[in-house]
Amino acid sequence: MSDSNNTKKLIITGVAIAVLAGGGYGYYSYSHKSAAPAATGHEGHGTPAASTAAVTSDKVVLDAKARQLAGVQTAKVEKQELAKEIRTTGKIALNETGRTYITSRVMGRVDELYINAEGEYIAPGQAIAAVYSPDYIAAQEEYLLAMDTVYKLRNASKDLVQVNNRLLDAARRKLELLGVPADDIEHLTHTRKANNHMIVRAQFGGTVLEKPVLAGAYIMAGEKLYAVSDLSTVWLYADLYEKDIAALQVGQEVAVTTPAYPGETFTGRVTFINAVLDDATRTVKVRVELPNPNGKLKPNMFASASVKVPLGETLVIPSSSLLDTGKRKIVFIMQGEDTFVKRNIVTGQETQGQIQVLSGLSAGDTVVTAAAFLVDSQTQLGAYGSHAGHGGSKQSANPPATAPQSNAPIPQAPAQTAPPAKAGGEHSGH
Repeated sequence: MSDSNNTKKLIITGVAIAVLAGGGYGYYSYSHKSAAPAATGHEGHGTPAASTAAVTSDKVVLDAKARQLAGVQTAKVEKQELAKEIRTTGKIALNETGRTYITSRVMGRVDELYINAEGEYIAPGQAIAAVYSPDYIAAQEEYLLAMDTVYKLRNASKDLVQVNNRLLDAARRKLELLGVPADDIEHLTHTRKANNHMIVRAQFGGTVLEKPVLAGAYIMAGEKLYAVSDLSTVWLYADLYEKDIAALQVGQEVAVTTPAYPGETFTGRVTFINAVLDDATRTVKVRVELPNPNGKLKPNMFASASVKVPLGETLVIPSSSLLDTGKRKIVFIMQGEDTFVKRNIVTGQETQGQIQVLSGLSAGDTVVTAAAFLVDSQTQLGAYGSHAGHGGSKQSANPPATAPQSNAPIPQAPAQTAPPAKAGGEHSGH
């Protein structure tokens, strides 16, 4: 009976020793396998081995995998016909050269006004007011008296006839200087009857802007009766931003549109560019003269203006290829399949996603158009594409050194035998 018990104890002890040995070996295998992927970066997660880049101060060498990861794209530098379009807004204004005052040349009382409202149109020579003027009446009487004298002394001496004729001419000239039309003087000559009211006629035509005088008022010679403006041409004052000043010149054609007339374009020309920059808005006032024969464009209307400035045939690059540091403008040009070199350039105008190149590049050069910033970062931060920032491979190159420590807790192995073996299989599945 005792022999049987001893035999059972030996069997149990052997089984326990076998289980402990198997568990220790399984735990060691799991620890060794989990350390191995760390030695190769992220290979345990299915990521391919890292690509590296050789970097100097102004040159970056990227292999094909690094270029793919960075998304590097390139384009050829070529010559194109480039045109810049400048868009701005402004307000329609009066043409100051067509703005005038209609005045009376005689002193007297305004008994009647023939134009009574602002906004009405006055034609040149149109009757605008009737003024009772003693000066006008006296001038007419003087002219009639000179006519009678010439007629009565027509048979006098030659010298006296000449004097009388000069007096008649002087009297007629006085009426003309008072603004009496030639037709009215001829009418006076035939009727020989002076008028009590002088009909004031417009010296200029235009739209009435102001009417400062009312009927019944006494006026002095030269006092204004109406302020008028010729609206057959108008001005547009537009704001031009500082960056566009160099592209615009006097005489350039401008296309103007207004919300009042959708789909209709008015064409004018730049006549003046202000010499002073507005410090608050950083803009310059530009004046555009616009023909307005139908009177559609009215002062104080808002309008949009567009100017197309031809820049001629010039070297261009995509806007995305330029790195502007503030002090320098940089592009990366491609030398060979995997070498990129930094190049300083001088740029001109920018329009429609393209930049004019004044110097620094030649036709046929290949520039980086996408990921230029990432390429440039290699000259500052190191090789793009390496996994040093993820925990370098040098620190994980010797995982077996921890293996003996993994085998130390052998007595606890039976409780952990099954889970490590299963976990090891799941990890490799990643």
